[in-house]
Amino acid sequence: MKKIFFLLSISVIILSSCSSVADFNYFQDTANGDVNHIPTLTEAVTVKPYDKIFIFISCKDPQLAAIYNLVTVTNRIGNQSGNISYSNSSSVTSYTVDENGNVEVPVMGKIHVGGLTRNQIAEMVKKRLTTSAEGVKDATVTVEFANLHIGVLGEVRSQGVIAIDRDQFTLLDAIARAGDLTQYGNRKNVKVFRKNGSKVQTYEVDLTNFQSVCQSPVYMLQQDDVIYVEPNKVRARQSTATGNTLLTPSFWMSALSVGLSIAVFLKK
Repeated sequence: MKKIFFLLSISVIILSSCSSVADFNYFQDTANGDVNHIPTLTEAVTVKPYDKIFIFISCKDPQLAAIYNLVTVTNRIGNQSGNISYSNSSSVTSYTVDENGNVEVPVMGKIHVGGLTRNQIAEMVKKRLTTSAEGVKDATVTVEFANLHIGVLGEVRSQGVIAIDRDQFTLLDAIARAGDLTQYGNRKNVKVFRKNGSKVQTYEVDLTNFQSVCQSPVYMLQQDDVIYVEPNKVRARQSTATGNTLLTPSFWMSALSVGLSIAVFLKK
């Protein structure tokens, strides 16, 4: 009787702890000293329709530069000690890229920025300023993104919207910002949804294989990408009505209880 109980107990312990580290470890194909080529590293975030961007032009003559900047002026009227005071402040306003990839810049008119990086836009604007008849010869042009973001859903520690704050924002950057995957995240099949016009394309990435990650078209993320980490088998089993399937510890504990009852009955 004791022998039967011992064997059944050992079986339950082994089966209930059979999750492999292969399901949890990242980059299992790498070793110390490995060199991996990332062909997409030179890619940078480019402007798409309906993005918001800042274009700020400066030079030695502030009044000359001011006519090229899109500025919002805020007026304030105050009353202090019976005296009425008037003040105003200004700030640079972002441009919204239209459906054709264009923005309307003061004095310069319509310029096409769709498909360009921040640096490419800055160089183009500076060239137009310095070569025009009334141009700003010593112009400095700064371009920044205003609202670029990606979404992260599923089995991560912090779901939500993450701002893209650099020209090259990777899938690993996004996972780190989301606090990593939970223990229930499927590391072998992370999905990335990318919108292209009226279509949405799905990509799958295996985080346990570094080559799969760095060779993926979505290693370098773009604005509006959505990352979804699906639940692994453990989480899927927990989502059943009882969670009592062949692969759960609760099933084997129940089986152990039944087995012991049968063994006691047969011994009588």
